[in-house]
Amino acid sequence: MNRLDGTKERLLEAARRLFADKGFDGASVRAITRRARANLGAITYHFGSKEALYTTVLEQLFRELRERVAAAVAAPAAAGDRLATIIRAFFAFFADHPEAPRLIVHRLAAGEPPSPVVIEHFRPVVDAIRSTVRDGQARGELRAVEPLLAAFTLISQTVWFAVARRMIATVSGVPLDRPEQAAAVERHITDVVQRALAPRGRAP
Repeated sequence: MNRLDGTKERLLEAARRLFADKGFDGASVRAITRRARANLGAITYHFGSKEALYTTVLEQLFRELRERVAAAVAAPAAAGDRLATIIRAFFAFFADHPEAPRLIVHRLAAGEPPSPVVIEHFRPVVDAIRSTVRDGQARGELRAVEPLLAAFTLISQTVWFAVARRMIATVSGVPLDRPEQAAAVERHITDVVQRALAPRGRAP
């Protein structure tokens, strides 16, 4: 990696942290460049603007989530097992990128719609899960429910845990920052989703 590439990567890393901590408006160009150990004009040089840097941060993160879910959906397995793999993909993504939920929440809390780049990559995630449910229903592996609602249920369970993990840990007294505790929550969500979608009278 040359010096310019190194500066660009440091800017992206600093921006991810500060946009997650302070939101778009609260993360100043000066603060981002200071954290990245770059000069004040580096954002304009590498990205064109603070807005373009923000879009790049979101694009990188949510493209990765989309690719992880696509790989899970493509696995040659029964629908219930693919849904379990999708849940695992969400948990792995949020473990690798704990700042991702906060990047979304800042905009929503301010009453703003999600960024277009988030919608661009998240809509295929919803569609992939919905298609998995439909496929499982066609094969008799999953019961008859509205596939879109099933997709929303799976996503909301995983995303809510990622967003509210600290609050849940404080209220419950359970140290959810430990990998074994997060794994237990993942198994529980998987069990709930699989049992909810299993055909009547058949355990997952």
